[in-house]
Amino acid sequence: AFTMTCSASPVTTHMLPTSSNEETLKCQFSSWYDIFRNINQRRSNVTIKSVVIRPLPTDFLEFLQSDGVRLPLGATKVSSCAPSEQDGEDAWSSDDEGDGDDDEEASPSPRQYSFPTLNQQIEEGIQELGGSVIPKLNWSSPKDATWINNGTLKCQTPGDVYLLLKSSDFVMHDLTHAIEGNCSSVQYELVLRKWCNLHPSMEFRCFVYNHELVAVSQRQHTQHFPYLSRDRAVIRSQIIDFYDTVIEDRFSLVNYTFDVYIDKKERVWLLDFNVWGTQTDSLLYEWDELLRMVESGEEANYPEVRLVETEREVHHDPLASYRAPIDTIQLAAVAGSDKNKFEEFMALCERPSNISEDANEYDD
Repeated sequence: AFTMTCSASPVTTHMLPTSSNEETLKCQFSSWYDIFRNINQRRSNVTIKSVVIRPLPTDFLEFLQSDGVRLPLGATKVSSCAPSEQDGEDAWSSDDEGDGDDDEEASPSPRQYSFPTLNQQIEEGIQELGGSVIPKLNWSSPKDATWINNGTLKCQTPGDVYLLLKSSDFVMHDLTHAIEGNCSSVQYELVLRKWCNLHPSMEFRCFVYNHELVAVSQRQHTQHFPYLSRDRAVIRSQIIDFYDTVIEDRFSLVNYTFDVYIDKKERVWLLDFNVWGTQTDSLLYEWDELLRMVESGEEANYPEVRLVETEREVHHDPLASYRAPIDTIQLAAVAGSDKNKFEEFMALCERPSNISEDANEYDD
């Protein structure tokens, strides 16, 4: 829940940090992107080029929260399954539940959504960003839904974008639980980020408390990369310099986290901001541990850099529970060669779920 900010009183394990709505809104993409996109530094760009589409149509937000994965008119072509020759409006949609018994009561047809203006905006954004993008809403990318897109966030058509967003619990969290209270007050945005083939070993999450960089964690903590331990000092120095020269005087919050990527030329890139609190995955730390570190009053050589040092330290993949059942994957895999099988797959997806929604917290 987003109900309070960190307290300066003594820390116990019962006082884990949460964030205010104001802090959450300052971490949404459009709140910081323009500040860091073109800055007067040694290099003009320190974050990945992106396109922000806002405001979004009200019925688009309704579409994202509706049952099923039926794609809008004019956006049914996708890269993941449909072959290039399937350009028709029915390439990735299904109008019925298949060959049911004639005496079964007919269920009402699902609404067919249409967003011609948004389709065009997405197409123009994809073209502007080089032909491939990663989509997200204000805070979250649909990384839990990559199973339906050949295991990637890479999108080349509006249909790709819609399919990933529509299939994601993380995106649903943005729409329903991102802030405390009525989420209808949020102006939602669709963000298209230029597709970059980032090596997961070089992504890091950085923790800032009271304007001080106190901790850094390997972002992909589900794998062991032996060379990271060897390069720890260099990585630490690069991130400290980036924070001191780029982040510290430009981001308005006192406590927060940010994600970076270090490329082969040893340039550091800003990927995202997140709140300082349990809504954000603390990765190789625990939140009560971070609080003890910063409020102990002891002198510390910040930031501590924490890496997966051995194979035994590899963490469970938090996205594993979002992978599709094997029979669903097998059915989707053959969809490109058999349109009827894909329509069968879509029909199954359009059946309303009986599983109740939990107000789980997702990072990013």
